[in-house]
Parts: sequence; C-alpha cells; structure tokens
Amino acid sequence: MEPPAVTPGQRRRAFCWMLVTVPLAGAGVDMFLPSLPAMKRAMQTTDFAVQQTVLIYLGCYALAQIVFGPLVDRWGRRIPSAVGAAVMAAASVAIANSDSIGMVLVMRVIQGTAGAVTVVAARSIVADCYDAQQRARAANWMTIAWACGPILSPALGGYLQQWFNWHATFWVLGGWAGATVLTSLFFLPETRRVRLTGPVSGVFLPYRQIATDPFYMASALAMGCLITIMYGFEVLAPFYIQVDLKRDAVFYGHLQLAMGCCWMAGNLTNRLLSRFSTDFMRAAIAATIAMGLSAGMIAVDLAGGFGVLALAVPAAVVFFFAASVWPILYAVCLGRFPHAGGAANALVSGLFSLISGAFAFGGTFLQSATAWPMWVLFVVGLGFALLVVVSCLRPVLTLGVGELESVDLRQ
Repeated sequence: MEPPAVTPGQRRRAFCWMLVTVPLAGAGVDMFLPSLPAMKRAMQTTDFAVQQTVLIYLGCYALAQIVFGPLVDRWGRRIPSAVGAAVMAAASVAIANSDSIGMVLVMRVIQGTAGAVTVVAARSIVADCYDAQQRARAANWMTIAWACGPILSPALGGYLQQWFNWHATFWVLGGWAGATVLTSLFFLPETRRVRLTGPVSGVFLPYRQIATDPFYMASALAMGCLITIMYGFEVLAPFYIQVDLKRDAVFYGHLQLAMGCCWMAGNLTNRLLSRFSTDFMRAAIAATIAMGLSAGMIAVDLAGGFGVLALAVPAAVVFFFAASVWPILYAVCLGRFPHAGGAANALVSGLFSLISGAFAFGGTFLQSATAWPMWVLFVVGLGFALLVVVSCLRPVLTLGVGELESVDLRQ
C-alpha cells in the first residue's frame, strides 16, 4: 500500500518551516563574526584561537552532514530536526555562560554537529514535498533562505556586540534553536512518507557510486575552492577591519552584509547570462577575473595600499565573480544523482565545507597587520577552482549538462 501523500496544507507548513530553519546553521558561523576581536580580549587569548571557533564549527558541520544526510531518510525529518535543534540550543546557552576559550571550542563541536542534523532534515523537505517540475523552484527558494544566514547574520551580530557583548549572540542563537524545537514538534508535519528498512549501513550505499563519479567529485572540489573566498574573509577580515583599521563591530557587520549581497548578485547574474554563453565559458572567465584581481591586490597591499576601500571593494568584486560560478557547479552535483538527492546534497555540502575549511585554516597561520594573507588565500582557492573547471569539467560545461540539470538551481 502506498503511503499517503503530503497534503497541500502540510506542504505549506513544511515549506515555511524550512525557510526559517535552513539559515540557522549558517547563522551559527556568521552571527558572531563581529565579536571575534571582543572574544579575544575577554578571554585573553590569540587571534588564532578565536578563529578556530569558526573553523571547528565548520568542520563538524561538514562531517555531520555526510553522516546524517542518509540517516534522516531512515529516521524521518521531524524528530531529528527537533533533537538537533535542542542540542544546538543547549550548546549555545553553555557558550553564552562561559568565558573559557577551551569550553567555547568544545561547545562549538557540539553546535556544528547538532546544527547539521537540523539543516539536513530541513533541506530534505524539498525532495519530499515537490515533484521534478516544482523541485527546482523550491530548491531556489531554499538556496535564497540559506544565503540569508551569511548575508543578514553579521549585521545583526554587530548590533548585538555594540549594544550588549559577545555573549548576546549565543543567547540569540540559543533562542532561535529553541524555537526550532517547538515548531518541529508542534508545527512541522512528518514529510518523509517512505521509511528505509534493513541494516543501517545500507543507507550509505549511494555514497559509493557518488564518490566514484568524476564529474560530481570535481565539481565538489571546485565548489570547496570557491567558497574559500567567503570563509577566508570571515575568519581574517574581522581583525583587519576592527583591530588594524580601527572600525567598530557594527561597521564590520554592515561590510559583511554588503559582501553577502555581492555573493547573491553573482548567483542571480549567472542565471541572466546562461542564455548567452556556455557554462564553461562563464565559469572560466569569472574564475580568471577573480583570481587576477586577487593576485593584483597582493602587490597593491605589499606596496602600502591597505585600507577599508582597498580591502572591501576588490573583495566584493571577487565575491561576485566567484558566486557566479557556484550555481553551475551545484547543478552538476545535484543533477548527476536525482534518484539520491538527499545523499548527493549532503555529501557535496560536507565536502565543500571541509575543503574550504582546510584552506581557511591554512590562512590563519599567515598573520599580518595588512590583508596580503587573505589575497594569497583567494588566489590559491580560485586557482585550484579554475584548474578543476578547465581540466576536469570542460566536457560537461561546454556541451551543457543535459540530464545533469534535472535539478537546476539557476532556475
């Protein structure tokens, strides 16, 4: 007997819940960025130590997505999302009541892992509630909701830092996660109608096929290199802006908001230009421009051209061009395995988070009173991405992805 389909009312409730929940894990990375220098002073620690509060969260978030992505197909969406949000709320409250960098790092491990469980369940709702024709539009809305985390959270975090202190950010995150627990239990319907049976290890079998697909893995690698731009800026720029250039947390929050808008604009521009050129041409040209500008800024910085405008304007341009390549690569990853969309989405999200986190971790060892380490990180990330696009993905991106575009995030 076929399980009952999701009703229109349940679909609307699940969709609204998904839009509010998907940005939660991203906010866990971005909301407290304006507070990093203040945390360093309060805990009497180093730049490197507080930067790890971002990267440890990101690494655990990445690995947990890979583990729990297939498992939510077995356990459903409602209960995993509630449990993950409850654990994230508890970890946030623990951080808000701590002044020890060691305790914060431990709780960030728990936060990142728990946040991944909730967000994986939330993203899976798109596959549960929509057919192939509607799924692309719903996925586009999901992508926009996800982008609201890095776009809006730093600005809010800047005001929280100025009005209160760095603890306030984690109280807000804890409240958001706590509200997610309640809405998961009392508002979200269970949208997973088919439960997997058999050994638990069986839910990971799609990974074997996915991980051996050269186009999928090449695209995931290139996405990780591109997103290095965003995460590298997030772990390095708060100190350039607030410590070296003497601007306050609110200013940095507004700057991060502008960067997020440039990223979103790059995504939207790719859609507009898709009818005029091949995916390969757009990806190669955009990555080349971004890498060339970043290389030029190394010379400018070393020659004494370090300032707010010299940091923000070229970084915004790099964000724009890197983001214009992003939907092209995401479409390849998701379109390769439409029959295993949950696993394909979880694996690519985990992989690009791990890759970008590794690049950004390397960047934290390059400490300087000017921004040349950030520009070096940009050049390395963009150079690898361009190499992958040209050497591995040219056949797919030149001819058009065809069946790979069964889920096309540009639409």
